[in-house]
Amino acid sequence: MKNETILNKDLKNLIERFQDTDVIPAIEQNYARERVEHVELNLIDDNQFIKKAKISEKNLKEYEENIQENGLLRPLIIRKIKDRYEIVIGRRLFIACKKLKLHDIPVIIENFNDEETLLILLADTLEQRSYNIIEVAYLLSYLKNNFKYKNKDLAKLIRSSESQVSNILQLLNLPKEILRDIVNNKLSYGHAKAISRLNNEEAIKLTSEIYQKNLSVREVEEKVTNLSKKIENRRVFYRNKKITIYCASIKERDFLLKEIIKLINK
Repeated sequence: MKNETILNKDLKNLIERFQDTDVIPAIEQNYARERVEHVELNLIDDNQFIKKAKISEKNLKEYEENIQENGLLRPLIIRKIKDRYEIVIGRRLFIACKKLKLHDIPVIIENFNDEETLLILLADTLEQRSYNIIEVAYLLSYLKNNFKYKNKDLAKLIRSSESQVSNILQLLNLPKEILRDIVNNKLSYGHAKAISRLNNEEAIKLTSEIYQKNLSVREVEEKVTNLSKKIENRRVFYRNKKITIYCASIKERDFLLKEIIKLINK
């Protein structure tokens, strides 16, 4: 996918440079002619593309304390959507301001479309010292599903491999509680990548075991491999209006029945 066909020149240059330059200062420089305005906080919404990605509680607390001590040192960047606004750059500061119940904040209002917004968010997220891998996953997912980016395009954007893109996208299959643990650095990316191959029930069970036994990534990978082999040995047949289940134990049979009932009830 050629970004030059979808981005204006200034924004295209910004995205191409995002690994070597600070995105926020670059945007502020490119749009220095824009007027800083004050907008009421209750008119600004969280970003639709990453609002499911929670922010580290520790990280958020640091932002709150910094705002209380120094105020907002720079305007946040938002875009207008109908009669409201959406945060683009400065999401953590925006959430911290909401928690502090500020009335209004300084902003620069830009006219980014959805694709431009996703690219800028991705650049901004990757630029942070300790970035949120779940935010990255959601952004890559939207670019892939909504704008038909291929894994090779996404790999180029994040300066990584196609297999790494697949691993990051796979994280979104994990239950919400596990995603929250990843954001709060309770569960490492290596552990999360390994358990993302499992279904929700098995992933939650293995995550508890990781905490209880302090399992290494290698130990978790071995357990996941063994679980996957067991799953491969399970067989379900439908013959003569009857369902026949072949598996190693009653426990596995009950598990399969539960999964079948879920599918039927969807």
